[in-house]
Amino acid sequence: MLRKANAPRPPEDSVALRVVVAIAVIAATTATLAQGVGGSGLRVAATVGIAFGFAFSHWARHRDGYLLKVGLALGVVIAFASFLDAVLGASTGSLAEIQIPLAELFLWVQLLHALDVPARRDLLFSLLSSLVLMAVAGVLSISGGLAVYLVVWGVATASSLVLAYRSEIGDLPPLVDVHGRLAEQRSTVTRPLIGAVALVLLVATAVFLVVPAAGAGRAVAFPAQLPSRVPVPDQGGLANPSLGADDPSGPGAGPGQQRASFGYFGFSQTMDTSLRGRPDDTLVMRVKAARPDFWRGQTFDLWDGRVWEQSDHEPATRRGSSPIELRGSVEDRAILDRSASVELVQTVYVERPGPNLIFAAASPQSLYMSDNAVFELNDGTVRTGVELSRGAVYSVVSRRPAVTESILRAAGEGRVARPGTVDRNVADRYTQLPEVPERVARLARDVTASSLTTYDKVRALEAWMGANTTYTLDIPPLPAGADAVEQYLFVDKQGFCEQIGTALVVMLRSLGVPARLAVGYTPGERNPFTGLFEVRADDAHAWAEVYFPGVGWQAFDPTAAVPLAGEPFSSSAGTGLVSFLAGRLPSLPAQAPEVLAGLGAALAITLAGAGAVRRRVAKRRALAARTWPDLFLERLEVAGAERGRPRRASESAIRYSEALSTSVLPDRRVADLGHIIETAAFGPEGVEDRERRLAESVLHEAASASPTAGREP
Repeated sequence: MLRKANAPRPPEDSVALRVVVAIAVIAATTATLAQGVGGSGLRVAATVGIAFGFAFSHWARHRDGYLLKVGLALGVVIAFASFLDAVLGASTGSLAEIQIPLAELFLWVQLLHALDVPARRDLLFSLLSSLVLMAVAGVLSISGGLAVYLVVWGVATASSLVLAYRSEIGDLPPLVDVHGRLAEQRSTVTRPLIGAVALVLLVATAVFLVVPAAGAGRAVAFPAQLPSRVPVPDQGGLANPSLGADDPSGPGAGPGQQRASFGYFGFSQTMDTSLRGRPDDTLVMRVKAARPDFWRGQTFDLWDGRVWEQSDHEPATRRGSSPIELRGSVEDRAILDRSASVELVQTVYVERPGPNLIFAAASPQSLYMSDNAVFELNDGTVRTGVELSRGAVYSVVSRRPAVTESILRAAGEGRVARPGTVDRNVADRYTQLPEVPERVARLARDVTASSLTTYDKVRALEAWMGANTTYTLDIPPLPAGADAVEQYLFVDKQGFCEQIGTALVVMLRSLGVPARLAVGYTPGERNPFTGLFEVRADDAHAWAEVYFPGVGWQAFDPTAAVPLAGEPFSSSAGTGLVSFLAGRLPSLPAQAPEVLAGLGAALAITLAGAGAVRRRVAKRRALAARTWPDLFLERLEVAGAERGRPRRASESAIRYSEALSTSVLPDRRVADLGHIIETAAFGPEGVEDRERRLAESVLHEAASASPTAGREP
C-alpha cells in the first residue's frame, strides 16, 4: 500500500498551472517575509530561489531526481537543526519566542520543496503549504498591508485549482472560439461562479460584522522583542529622545535638537501646563487588547499652580526572565489581594522611538519583554533600562478591580481612614495643594453641594466643565504669575486635556478627595481588519485618577469615555469598519455639492449611453447569430403582414408562401420561397448562394409590385 501511495505520478506539463502555483507560493512567502521573518539571506533565497525552483522543476520533470531528493533531504535536516538551535537558545521557550524560528523553518522547507515539484500532486502540496505560510503571516501581521498579499494569493490559488481540475479531466475546451467570441459554455460556468463568490463575500462580510472580536485575554503567547539594546543614560531614570533638547535624560540631548513632531511634553519628569502645542497624527504604537482602555504611562502627584511633578525619584529594580513580576502601588496590592478583578492582556508594538515608559492599562502585574530588568515607581509607573525604538514589542498583563457605577457610589461610605492605614496615607499624599484661589475652591463646593458620594461629586464637576468650558487646542498663553486652573475656569473657559484634567484633580483635592493626574494615550482607533488599536501621537492624553477606598484608583475624563472594568463590553470583528474607512477617504471640497451633482449627471448620461450601446450591440450579436432561413422567413412574414395577410400559427413556411402567391403577393414564384426556406433550414446540404440570391430577388420584386394595403382572403 505504501508503495502504491508513493508511486511516482506522471509529470505535469501545464505551464500555466505551474506559473499560477508559483505566484501563490511567492505571494505567501513575501507576505511572511514582510512581517519581519528571516534575515537578508533568507529573503533573497526565498524570493529568487522559489521562482528558480519552479522553473527548474518544470525543466527536470521527466528526469529521475534521486540525487536531487537526497540533497533536499539533507537540506531539510540542516534547516531543522537550525530551528532546534534557535529554540534551545530562546530565553524562556515560550511560543512567542519560537514563532519566528518556526516561520523561518517553513520558508526553508518551501524553498527546498520548490526544486522538486514535477507532478500535479506536488504542485497542489505546494499550494497547501502556501496556505500555511499565509496563516503564519496572518498571525504575525499587525497592519492592513497583508490584504494586498492575500488578494494576490487568493486569485492565484483559485486559478491554480481551476487549472488543476481542467488538467485532471484532460478536457480543455477553448475559452474563446475561432471567431473571437466567448464559447457558449462560459456563461454556464461564469455566472454561477460569480454568484457563488458574491454569496461567499456577502456571508463573510455579515459574519465579520456580527461575530465577536477575538479576545486577547486568553493569550497563549506573549510577544516580546527588542530590535536593539541601547541603554538609557540614567538607569532607572526617564528618557524621551522624541523631546529633543528637552529629553529628561539630559546628556543625550544637545541644545540644537528639535522635538519630534510626535513628541509629547507630558512624558517627562515634570509637566508644565503653560506649554502649548500638540503632537501630530504620527502612528506611535499598535496595541492588541480585548477591550479599549487608557494606556497609562505615568502619574503626577505634586502641583504648584502651573507645573506637575513626581514625588518619587527612587524607583525599585524589578528583575525576572519574562515575565517580570511587578508589584504596583501599595494601595493597588492591598485591594487586588482581596477583591474580584478583571484581567487584561495587552501587546504593544512600538512604531516610533519615544519614552522608556511601559504603556498599559491600570495596575500592570506582569511584563513580558526581551530584557531582564525594569524600574518601578511607587505609583506603578514602569520604566525600562533600554530605549524602546521602532520594532520593540512587549506584553503586559494588567489587573484591576471589577467595578461598576453602583460599586463606586458605595465605595468608602461610612468608612473612616485611620492613621497609618493605606487609605489614610493615600489621602495625605494625594490631597496636598498649594494655596488654591478662593473662587476655585468655592466653585468646587457649589457644584457638588447636592452630591452625596465621591462618585457623584466627580460626575458633577465633569458635567459642569462640559457645560461651561470648551475643549480646544487653540488657547492663549498662560499669563505670567497666573494660576493655571483659575485661568482655565474663569478667564479663558477653554483648554485641552492638560487644563481639563488638572482642574478636575485640583477641585477634587480641595474637597478632600484623593486625586492625581495621569498621562498616556487614549485607546486609539481600532482597526477592524487587524483587530489592533492604532494609537497616534495626537492620542497623547492627560486625565484624572480618583481614589475610592476599597476599590482603588479609577480614571475619569470629561473628554474621553472608556468603560469601567466591571461593565460588560463586547465588539464584533467588524466594529468601527464604517468609521475606519470613512476616516481614510479624502475630505470633500467646499464645492462638493456642485461637483457631486455634475458627477451624478455625467454618470447618469454615461449609464444611459452605455445601456443604449449595449442593447444595440446585443441586437447586432443576436442578428449575427441567426441563420439565413430565420431572417428570410421573417422578411416574408413582414411583407405579408404589411399587406394584410399575417402568418397563422399553424402555417408552415411552404403553406404560407403558397397562400401569399395567390393573394397579397400575386407572383407564382413566391410559392417556391417556402420550399427554399425549409430546404435551407432542414436539408442536409442546405441551399446554394445562387438560390438565396434568387429567393431574395423574387421577394423584392413581388413586394414592390404589390401595394401594402390588402385584405386577408
